Amino acid sequence: MPTRLSAARLHDELFSTLDHVLATGEPVEIERPGGSVRIVRDIPTRRLAGLTPHPGTINGNPDDLANLSWKQAWKPSL
Repeated sequence: MPTRLSAARLHDELFSTLDHVLATGEPVEIERPGGSVRIVRDIPTRRLAGLTPHPGTINGNPDDLANLSWKQAWKPSL
């Protein structure tokens, strides 16, 4: 359960509150009239972590791709 603070208390203890969230990973809720705001630690994700594997998408021998040559098809325009 997250810690709850008033906005006035957050004002007085901002840096220690931020240090607490970073150290423990525990979110802090700030109560305001009309709602609340939550301060949470950002967990960085690796850019490639969201990729899904697609087994069997190469039709044929994968070694043929390593030896692929474009010499005959390459026609540079100058």
